[in-house]
This record gives sequence, C-alpha cells and structure tokens, in this order.
Amino acid sequence: MNFDGAIVLAPMVRVSTHPMRLLALRYGATYVYTEEIIDYKLLRTTRLENKKLGTVDYVYDDGSIVFRTSTEEKGKVVLQLGTADAKRALMAAQKVQGDVAAIDVNMGCPKYYSIKILTKLVQFLRVPVTCKIRILSTMEETLSLVRLIDSTGVAAIAVHGRTREERPRDPNHDDVIRAISQAIKTPILANGGSRDTIRLYEDIEFFRQATGAAGVMIARAAMWNPAIFAPPPLDAPPPSDVQLVREYLQLAVKYDHHISGTKICIQRMFSGKTGLAEYVKTGSVETMAELCEIWSLPQEVIESAKLCSDDRVSVLAEISTNESFLQGKKPRLEEEEAKDGSEVLTLPLGFVRHEWPEVGDLPKQILMRHCKRKQIDFPTYSTVENKASRTFSSIVTLNGASYAHKIASTTKRFAEQAAALACLTHLGIWPPTQTNEKNS
Repeated sequence: MNFDGAIVLAPMVRVSTHPMRLLALRYGATYVYTEEIIDYKLLRTTRLENKKLGTVDYVYDDGSIVFRTSTEEKGKVVLQLGTADAKRALMAAQKVQGDVAAIDVNMGCPKYYSIKILTKLVQFLRVPVTCKIRILSTMEETLSLVRLIDSTGVAAIAVHGRTREERPRDPNHDDVIRAISQAIKTPILANGGSRDTIRLYEDIEFFRQATGAAGVMIARAAMWNPAIFAPPPLDAPPPSDVQLVREYLQLAVKYDHHISGTKICIQRMFSGKTGLAEYVKTGSVETMAELCEIWSLPQEVIESAKLCSDDRVSVLAEISTNESFLQGKKPRLEEEEAKDGSEVLTLPLGFVRHEWPEVGDLPKQILMRHCKRKQIDFPTYSTVENKASRTFSSIVTLNGASYAHKIASTTKRFAEQAAALACLTHLGIWPPTQTNEKNS
C-alpha cells in the first residue's frame, strides 16, 4: 500500500459501510476504512459468498451483515478492528485478511495492551497493519507513543489532532501532527481537519502540507460531501447534496443495504440541513422503495428497491439455502440427529429480538398457547453452548418431533425462542395468516 498523497475515507460508525465506501471510491478516494468492527462480533460471523449480489458477507448469528465487501473495493478497503486482546485480534484479523487490503486497529484511547496487539498482528498477518490514534495531553507523551507504535512495524498511523477530551468544535492541533510526521518514518495520515480546514477538494492538499503528513484521512467533510475526493469538474457544477444522496441510494439498492443503516447515513449526510422536505420524510419510511420514491430516483431503481430484503434473517436464509427462499418456498428442512439418536428438523432461521414487539407474545409464548388450544403436552427445550464462539443452539421437542434453528443465538433464552420459531414455522403457525390464526 502506498500512502504518499493518499486521500482516505475515515472509519465512521454507521457511515463507512459498503455503499458509502463505494461512493467515496467512485469519486477518487485512495483507500476506504470500514466502521469499527469489534473482534468478538467478527469471530461470531460466518463468511458467505453471496452470488445474488456478487459480494462476500460476514454474517452474524442473528442474520445481520457485520461486514459486506465486493470486487469494486478490492485492494482498497481497510477493516478497522476494535479489540483489547492480542490473541483475539489475530483470530479476527486472520478470518478476514483474504478479503481486505489491510487491518486497522482503533487506538483512539491508547492502552498498554495496544502495542502487544499491533506487534502480534504485524508478525502474523499477510496484509499490512495500520492504526488510528488521538494525540495525548502533552507533546512529549504523544511523541513517545508514536515512536513506540513505529517500532511495531505498522504500515501507517492515522493521527486525529485532538485529545480524547476535545470535541469537534475544538481546534485541531495541526502542529502536533506535523511534529509526529517529522519524528518518525512511518507514513502519517492527518485527520481532524473537517470544517476547520477542509471544506473543498483544494483544502485537502493544504491540510496535508500544514501537517507535513504523507496523506489525509477525512471523516465529517466526506460524510457531508462524498464528492470531496474529486477535483471539481471544469465544465459542470459539482454534484449537489441531493444528487449525492441519489447516487448513494442507488448503491444501497444494488447491494441490498439494510433500510435502517441507509436512513441513518442519509440523515448524517444532511446534518445541518434538516429543513429539506426529503430529509424530514426519510425518518418515517419503512422500505427502500419508499425511500427511493422520496428522493425521486428513476422508476427502474424503485422497482429494484422493492426486491430489497428488509428482513436480515431472510437475507441469510436466501444465501445459505440455495434457491428455496428465492422461489418463495418454505425453508428447507435439514435432518440431523439429537444426542439420543432421534431425528431433528432444522430450519435456516434465527431469533432477532428487535424484530418482535416490546410488549406481546414471542415464539415460545405463541407455541405454548397453541399447545393449550390443542390440549397437547407443553414443549421441552434442550440447549447447548458453543464455548469457542460464545453462542447457543437449542432443540425443542413437541409431540415426539424435534426442531432446531441453524442460526446460533447469543443467549440461551434467545436460542430457545429460535427453536420455538423453527417449530412454529414448520407447523405453519408462523407467520400468521387468517387460516392458521383460526386453527392454532
């Protein structure tokens, strides 16, 4: 990787996701960082090649997409890891290193163990390792830290020119970044110049020279204007805010980005411009198609948006069960054996708590109510823990038949709910219809 003159999209929570990274690359970003992904969460994912979208997906045990990437960002995407343990960091990084250009360690608040983490990653990974830090309260402490980091062999250090206590409204300490750039040979990416210095493309090089850095990492200025990575066109006006949102939405539809993340990113892009009618309506929509209609996207994009999967568990089921879900069929059963040798019917689903009402029946309660109405024995549950992934799987037995869920859960309680949901789905009780509501 070459960081000399690099202009990089910074890691931003709920912003530096797949569609925004692709938009930044489209406008000329050298590299794009993911939002911070916690090592524990990454270790609980399953890597799946999504042939429908042409992506590689790291899917969490509740069906949500933790990290999605595509060939459009191959060799350009840097995954930022949140970690406090060297061994765990290495396991997580090794899991994804084949799909990223580099691994970055978030050291916004440096701890003693951070150096151990960097050392182990540099030693054992095939891809470059970078890190991102904030400056410390004194110049001496800051220079001591970066010299220590430099000794680990990292490929680059991104430096945010504010301390942990300082906020975006406080001035960025460009002089400290310059001192760091002069003190070590490792390439420095200057960060923290949004609004203070960087408002236009021309400001990026000014900020780089002011800090003496090899390259520049841009956060808020790129969030507000993803086109900032490109020099302004000579024969046309720069893209408007609305045009950029439309481009972002097209990418979100193309790659089936979930609706909640799409809405949040659009709202962040329009920070400070909340009076726009489209912005006001964005918060209340429930589907990607509605969102595309609000922002006046072409009809073909709206039609494509209608196919977007707003149910994250369904996304996982589709890409892990061949064509059964795509054809609108029931989830395919897989036959396994329980410890006692009995047959277990396994469905490719899991339990996602936020998709069920705060107040009301959950799968276990629905199944209990079904048993009462049918005057049959209540179900029994058997749950096991996978200590390596810290997840739980459950089997429910009802009327002599056993049912299980393919997507593991984070708690024993959720695992039992998932097993109950598998049973309800197989029996045709869930999802509810007028017919099964009368018969259940």
